[in-house]
Amino acid sequence: MKKALLFFTIFLVSVSLAYGQQRQVSGKVTGSDGAPIPFATVQIKGTNSGTTADADGRFVLKVSTGTVLKVSALGMEDKEITVGSGNIVAVALNVSDVNLKEVTVTGAFGIKKAQRNTSYSSQVIGTEQLNVIPQTNVNNALAGKVAGVQFQGQSPMKLDAQGFLRIRGGLGLKDVDPIYVVDGTIVGAFEINPNDIADVTILKGANATALLGGRARNGAIMITTKKGSKGGFGIEVNQGITFDKVYILPKYQNQYAGGGVSSLIPFKYEAGMPDEWKALDGKSYLDHTDDASWGPRIEGQEYAPWYAWIPGTQYTGKTERLQAQPNNVRDFYQTGITSNTNVALTKGGEQYNMRISYTNQSVKGMLPGTSSKRNALSFNGSYDLNPHFTTGANVNYTTTNIRGEFDDAYSNQSAGNFSQWFHRELDMSKLRELRGLRNPTGTLAGWNGNNPDSYLDLGPTDYWKNNYWYNPYAYFDNIDYNQTRNRLFGDAFLTYKFNDALSLRGTIRKDLLTTNRENKIKSIIERSGGQTGKLASYDTRLESYDETNYELIATYNKKITDFDINVTAGGNIFTREEKTALQKTSNGLIIPDLFAITNSKDQPSLENIRRSYKTNSLFASGEFGYKRIININAAVRADWYSTLPSSGNRLISPSVGGTFIFSELTHNALPWLSFGKVFASWGKKPLDLGFHEANFSYKLDQFQWGSNIVMRTPNSFPDSTLKGSLITTYEAGFDVRFLDNRFGLNALYYNEDNNNAPLPVTVGGAGGFTTRVVNAARVKRTGIELLLTAKILQSKDFTWDVSKSFSYLLSNKVVSLYNNVDRIQLDATAFGTRFARAFQQKGENWGQLIGAGIKRNADGQPLLDPVLGTYVTDSEKKWGSIVPRITGGLTNTFSYKDFTLAFSVDYQVGGKFFSLTENFSTFSGLLDVTASTNDKGKNVRDDVANGGGVHVTGVSTADGKTPVDLYIPAKRYYQQYYNNQIAEPFIHDLTFVKLREISLGYNLPLRKWGVTNWVKGMYVSVLARNPWLIYREAKNFDPSEISNNAGESGQFPGTRSLGFNVKFSF
Repeated sequence: MKKALLFFTIFLVSVSLAYGQQRQVSGKVTGSDGAPIPFATVQIKGTNSGTTADADGRFVLKVSTGTVLKVSALGMEDKEITVGSGNIVAVALNVSDVNLKEVTVTGAFGIKKAQRNTSYSSQVIGTEQLNVIPQTNVNNALAGKVAGVQFQGQSPMKLDAQGFLRIRGGLGLKDVDPIYVVDGTIVGAFEINPNDIADVTILKGANATALLGGRARNGAIMITTKKGSKGGFGIEVNQGITFDKVYILPKYQNQYAGGGVSSLIPFKYEAGMPDEWKALDGKSYLDHTDDASWGPRIEGQEYAPWYAWIPGTQYTGKTERLQAQPNNVRDFYQTGITSNTNVALTKGGEQYNMRISYTNQSVKGMLPGTSSKRNALSFNGSYDLNPHFTTGANVNYTTTNIRGEFDDAYSNQSAGNFSQWFHRELDMSKLRELRGLRNPTGTLAGWNGNNPDSYLDLGPTDYWKNNYWYNPYAYFDNIDYNQTRNRLFGDAFLTYKFNDALSLRGTIRKDLLTTNRENKIKSIIERSGGQTGKLASYDTRLESYDETNYELIATYNKKITDFDINVTAGGNIFTREEKTALQKTSNGLIIPDLFAITNSKDQPSLENIRRSYKTNSLFASGEFGYKRIININAAVRADWYSTLPSSGNRLISPSVGGTFIFSELTHNALPWLSFGKVFASWGKKPLDLGFHEANFSYKLDQFQWGSNIVMRTPNSFPDSTLKGSLITTYEAGFDVRFLDNRFGLNALYYNEDNNNAPLPVTVGGAGGFTTRVVNAARVKRTGIELLLTAKILQSKDFTWDVSKSFSYLLSNKVVSLYNNVDRIQLDATAFGTRFARAFQQKGENWGQLIGAGIKRNADGQPLLDPVLGTYVTDSEKKWGSIVPRITGGLTNTFSYKDFTLAFSVDYQVGGKFFSLTENFSTFSGLLDVTASTNDKGKNVRDDVANGGGVHVTGVSTADGKTPVDLYIPAKRYYQQYYNNQIAEPFIHDLTFVKLREISLGYNLPLRKWGVTNWVKGMYVSVLARNPWLIYREAKNFDPSEISNNAGESGQFPGTRSLGFNVKFSF
């Protein structure tokens, strides 16, 4: 009996010791759907001990068997779980019916934090709001949804381009996009696959981008991709098809035909002319040589069209009736078709998750012969090797092939032709039908040739050439522009958790991009051109981009009674190698259509560019919270740039901020206040220099002098004390939500100052240099940003959610430049910049548009030539900034049972742009205003003696006082703007309101149909993109799609799309 009692006592003591012995367990907090719950609180019941899960829901904690853990998270129901004998704990929480889910903000290096604790602007866009309709690129998806972000789009016809985002106006002396960061890796926006995006965080100020360094000086678009989740194997298939049509075109006149002569020209056959022309003797024709539309009034009169003069067709020698073709330009563009197929596979368990996604995107362009094909494959996954080690990788590979020419500059052979120099009577169906027609000399037949009466003087060889323009179909048939892009980017990481508080992560990131361009212009283009200037050519361009980042980051997260401590410290080594190899033939090809560099008539142009960059960085940040009420954060980053002089290549950028969550103190007093905080921050972000701006770079010339290599000395001389600069940001605001989070308002004020920024200034050329780079410029900007969210209606069957963004740019001044320098030019790439250009003008708002206007006296009356009635040029006038003052958007989502209707509207107010197209289309008589009705009820093109002409009033140039009141010929009036380089009538506001996207979807009731065993979900939707441009100040364009900073030079027309999407989940 004593032995039995002794053994029993030893057993109880052993069990008690085993039960009470603490060990380290790891766990993961997820939702009922398997998705991780970030920053959940894990507390040992009955104590103040515990921890906080990370952004992926993972936690590590020392506990004993039988310990009860209380797990809670914002928007989720609390749950208690008892620790068993295993070392892994899984906790699945259910969604609360009332509270809002915790929103996480993605920062530098993929580090996440709770949005409630951020002391800066940090808007997060979830996948549902991002993809109101399926999008082909992330910039389109963000349009109008983020406060303080202007989206400047590009026409969908440009398959090789996409719009760009401008955050809070301008701050540097150049216009630079924000960076795009996918799961911690900085990449270009072009290859980001919207199908893979889980959420997007937009970071703007210095405190938000503190750990990202100078590359984020214009903001950062932080993208988190979708991950696999616990719950077995899942398959998701998404198929969308859209059809694109031309929407916005200039308002053309359809009363007058082409040419520079206002009447038909009679034809008289003469010996030596082609025999086929005998049938046209005594007939009349239009002025083919002049590419304007100042021809005769269209009244159904008989005439011989351009194709009647070309032998060998059913139309040869035959006349037709002159008719207007109001839809000829619209008819040129074919229906674009985009097919987007995505298949995603997911798998997850207690210790791992993975997701594989494949996307195939095929686009038939709206321009003849244009297409795009893209294949994208991505993988992400992580695996807990044991409670201490976690490893994972994110890998993305995209290959894209794009065919076609997408030139939207002056004199391009599509929009630049139709809207600047064209004949309004041209029948597009005839141009399409006769695209392969050849002249007797074998050249391409076209509408803009020589007039028949010049045949004998020119002779057949010169006569049968196109003057300025080809048949547009024939042109696109005889060029071949091809580019292939291959991009591989991602990361691999290994994390070691020392304990429940401390971890160390090492990451290697890689971004590899190669672009191969090959362009061919066939010899028939050269032989067929008169004044077109197009030569047969062949060029190739191979570009490679190799970026590597090595990161080592330590994090410490600890909850000590009422205090939360989060500390991050680490380093980064960044290297980038860029290589470009360009080869181009010169002055045509020796052997027709032999596309080889060695077939160049003259010495070919050869260029080989290599650039290397390196930045070493150290950084640290700390966040300290008290009772979820007060949160203080601070960060510092030091960068050593290879682009700066070695004597001063270090830039240190500190930041500090704080939040006070006052709603934690008002639960009982203000039960209607769900959440409330005020926040403020201060910080600096670095601005370094571009490649070789700080030192001399001798460039090899593209051509040799005989057999000798020629090197060019640089034009710019760097200052000996040159260094980068620091941009200072102040932000303050509040975030409040009411009535169980049904209504919310986030408001922010910001003040940013870029002081002592580097800029090039003009110097005397006596020393061999024309510019000098110095630290001198200063640019400031201030503004407010608002975000309003509301769940206006919420019932069992019906909900209505609204999100409204708004921003107002209070000021964006260029405070100073350098000594006596008052301006530097921002953008001078377009032909139209000789009329109006964007400058950084001292004392004016960023990106000031400056160009010639109409000179006026002190009373604002225009000065007129008293005889000709034309205006006097005022050589330089400031028209305002190219940046809108107000931007914003509105997103609505209505759900009724299984139906969902969603749409988004975006808008902007202010901002200026110049239209070169309008300048030329008025000069050439294409726009409707050139054939409008004057105040006498007569067409302005009628003779002045018969009541026609344009009515002008003003004062005489002789004394600036004597009234002038005249009617002048329309051609003189409208051509004076080009002749005198007056930009004023063609400068417009960028103001618009646009219904950007709309979709109507239906979630099929598969459960009712009893098919959920093999199909978990099916969602079908019809959609429209850009269906309605509700308001615009510029009547001939879509101002949301301006092709360059200061305006447009030959812009493609605006488009809209209709389509459908089907989504399956298995």
